[in-house]
Order: sequence, then C-alpha cells, then structure tokens
Amino acid sequence: MKRLILLAFTCLLTACASVGDVTPPTIQLANMRLVSAGLLSQELMLQIRIGNPNDFDIPLNGLSFTLDVNGESFADGLSNETVTVPRLGYATMSVSGSTSTLNLFRQLMALGTSDRIAYRLHGQAYVAGVAGSTPYPFDRRGELTLPAPRQKYPETERTFVPSV
Repeated sequence: MKRLILLAFTCLLTACASVGDVTPPTIQLANMRLVSAGLLSQELMLQIRIGNPNDFDIPLNGLSFTLDVNGESFADGLSNETVTVPRLGYATMSVSGSTSTLNLFRQLMALGTSDRIAYRLHGQAYVAGVAGSTPYPFDRRGELTLPAPRQKYPETERTFVPSV
C-alpha cells in the first residue's frame, strides 16, 4: 500500500512538473469593429488571434484585455468564450470591449498629426485545467501605418499661341 501511495505521489509530481513546460499562447489583434455608439460610450468587438506554439491543444475559457492606443488607455473588455487552440495552430476569439467618447475623440484628434497608430494589447488569457483556470499574461505591441492621402496635382497649364 505504501508503494502504491509513493507511486501515485511520484506520478502527481511528474505531472505538475510537465505543466511548467507550457509555452504561453501568442495573442494578436486581428480585427476591430464598432458595434454600437452612444453619447458616453461605444461598444467594440475585437477579433483576437491566438497562436499555440506547443505540441498539444490549449483549451482557453476566457480572456480579459486592455487596449492602449498611442500611449493612452483606449478600451478594455472581457470574453467568456471557450475555444480550443489546436497544437501548433491558430484560433480566433471574439472579445467585447468598450471605450468612452472622450477616448475616441482624443484618438480621432491625434490622427490629424500622425500617419502612425501605435497600439498595445495586454491582459490575461485563461487556460482551462483540472483545478480551474490558469491566467497567462500577454502583452502585444504593434503599429499601424495609415495610407497617405492622395495629393492633387494642379493640372498642367496649357498656353495656346495662335499661329500667324
């Protein structure tokens, strides 16, 4: 009986040690759209692309995030969507977020001064496990370059000289 308990305890320690070998999933902002707009706040829907660099599936059962734009807090949100990210593959998760009218107005005003938008998406992805969910922090930075506005060139002035 003692050997059986020792064997079970050894197996449990081995299983716990292998959990530490998990490489956290990668998180990217794939898309963002405005769902509804009100006087004081706007609701956003973000598509988050999750990459799994491990050789086994990762079951996610939630995500919380904050989105900073140009160094300013812009939006935050939550998702309780469950998705299994396949081994060495990708999955997407829809995440609902909100921003204030002030934050939106501030960012629209900044668009006039720069053609680049720097963003930071950070938060926690919750990996489902036997003992509940384990939060894995993530922090992704990126930059978007806006297309240059078309420039209008003045039409070539044509001078007609009458022939004599």
